[in-house]
Amino acid sequence: MSRYIADLIPEMQEKFKAFSAKMAEAGIPFILTCTYRSQEEQDRLYSQGRHLPGKIVTWTQHSRHTQRDAFDIALLNKGTAHWDTKEDLNENSIPDYTEAGLIGESVGLVWGGRWKNRDLPHFQNS
Repeated sequence: MSRYIADLIPEMQEKFKAFSAKMAEAGIPFILTCTYRSQEEQDRLYSQGRHLPGKIVTWTQHSRHTQRDAFDIALLNKGTAHWDTKEDLNENSIPDYTEAGLIGESVGLVWGGRWKNRDLPHFQNS
């Protein structure tokens, strides 16, 4: 699994740069947690919680990550990654995935937070 922007297709690299700049402008700190993953890695993640120990972490075997056309983030709170929403924590001071999702959409990305099986940290090409 990669965390390198260079492992994304050129169009996604440009969208990531625009996303990153707007996140900085909004004062929302984040880290990149995944760009490209091989089909073997995707299959292993899909098996987790189904055929392998652990909780389910993906709903598909056909991820846009295998096409180098998606990235995942983690928002930072005081330097520590978190995947909670403000509502989850009942706290207004943390950065929220909804804010990140709106920023992603503003630069032409599809945000996984809009899906039936929500994937708040996920962004992909339209």
